[in-house]
Amino acid sequence: MNTEKIFGKNAYFYNKESDPEELLKLISYGVQQDDNGYIFLDNNGKCVYANRKAYSMFYVMEDLDLLYEAFEAWKRSLGIEADATTWCRIYNSTGKERLYRVRFRRVHDESGKIIGSVYSIQNISDSLEGEYGEQYRLTHDDLTQLYNKEGFIGAVRNLFQNSPEERQFVLVYSNIRDFKLINQLFGIDKGNDILVNIADAISQRVREEDVYGRINGDQFALCLPKERFDEASFKSAVKEVTNRLTSTSYSVHIQLGVYEIRDKDMDVSLMCDRAYMACKSITKDGVCEIAWYSDDMLINALLEKEILSSFDFAIINRQFGIYLQPQVYADGKLFGAEALARWIHPENGIIQPGVFITVLEKADLIYKLDRYIWELAAKQLDYWKGTEMEGVSISVNVSPKDLYYIDIREEFNNLVKEYDINPRHFNIEITETAVTTDVSKCADLILGLQKDGFVVEIDDFGSGYSSLNMLKDINANILKIDMGFLRKTENQNRAKVILNYTIDMAHELGMGVITEGVETKEQLEFLKELGCEMFQGYYFDMPMPVDEFEKKFEEKYKRMK
Repeated sequence: MNTEKIFGKNAYFYNKESDPEELLKLISYGVQQDDNGYIFLDNNGKCVYANRKAYSMFYVMEDLDLLYEAFEAWKRSLGIEADATTWCRIYNSTGKERLYRVRFRRVHDESGKIIGSVYSIQNISDSLEGEYGEQYRLTHDDLTQLYNKEGFIGAVRNLFQNSPEERQFVLVYSNIRDFKLINQLFGIDKGNDILVNIADAISQRVREEDVYGRINGDQFALCLPKERFDEASFKSAVKEVTNRLTSTSYSVHIQLGVYEIRDKDMDVSLMCDRAYMACKSITKDGVCEIAWYSDDMLINALLEKEILSSFDFAIINRQFGIYLQPQVYADGKLFGAEALARWIHPENGIIQPGVFITVLEKADLIYKLDRYIWELAAKQLDYWKGTEMEGVSISVNVSPKDLYYIDIREEFNNLVKEYDINPRHFNIEITETAVTTDVSKCADLILGLQKDGFVVEIDDFGSGYSSLNMLKDINANILKIDMGFLRKTENQNRAKVILNYTIDMAHELGMGVITEGVETKEQLEFLKELGCEMFQGYYFDMPMPVDEFEKKFEEKYKRMK
């Protein structure tokens, strides 16, 4: 027998004087004695060999076809992808549960040609029951069987210690957008199912040298060499996972924060914090969004922490107030105002909404602020009763997340009853984004509010991804068109055509139109030519305190009478 045909002419791990048949027997015997199970496939995917441990792990007598059939049936039941390289899941048979970690590897010859493949299967539950069990439980997550935060930190330290000093790494931190809502609306079991699926997806796509784990709640982390991190590949992989998890009831959006590790001696938990800061900086709502850490994020994180720690105190001590921005007809006569939140801080002065609104939205606290602002607006309408300002409407904003945390219809009806105000003057603005997120739910809500006497406005129309199909189902009273898209395009003529038809369409559908963001006289004249009759913007006035609003527009309101 030709030894080189079996072992390759450049092989160096055997004695060339040895009998190759004896060597094959020895190698086979060694594999049979190994504590791991092995299943070998040829280049056509046919199972050609398995050791005794593999048979015992799947409770199959020495029938190679039955063994591979049992293994494949288990793999299919888990939803493991065909090209998965590793996973860790429970195998349940004959009333016994065993935790197996599986690794799949291609086998190449010396020229690099694939000649087959092998599954190695490790029974982790054995080690759990043995002397390493306590340590395993301390460093691994019960739900996903990945590293927990402590295990991840330790494994990353070991990775750095055993890697060349010049090799660079990145730490990728993932966060599921609005995961708390999924748990609240659909239950913990559904949330856990999503987490397990994501854990499996990570396990199936990494390499053996990579370190990964579930750090906290819905957050996962992965440390890998920088040269292997490719944004396009990561986005593609994430979208594959989210497509499987998304249903008609909810969608899964994943944010990835990336921290490039420059100092390997830094505390790994601080690396995780910085990658998470990058996650939190993401404002887009795509299926998969990626952001890299920058030092500015640390400053913003400190600001966010200060805002969140002060928020409840600020609500209790009535530090939030409303500014009113006038809404006028083409001749400048006042008919209403939009209520905008301002944080009137005793030490820092007036804090603009751009500083705190996004922070509160991310922390799922915006509904608390919105409730407070709605009540301030209701009180103001009550205060205006019997004055020259009676009849001026106030519009308030409903944030997209309010739809999940608050019974909007009940909340506004309670305010109308408590302050004995006319709902026709208490206008409700729902953003285009909120409507397109759940058209059916918003359509029912708007219809109910209109039956109760409220005027409902679709806010920011044209600022996002407007849907004509949405307008087919939504019968709002007023469409608020954002002038911003005219300023954000180089093709002004096309934008003007779209604006023209949008205004005509709204009128044909029986909706009034308010154009917001009007800043110049030229814009006003142009909009008047298109048939728009109601306006809001800096050309008329900026948002102002309530007392200034009353003084400035009281005479204009009298002329309207």
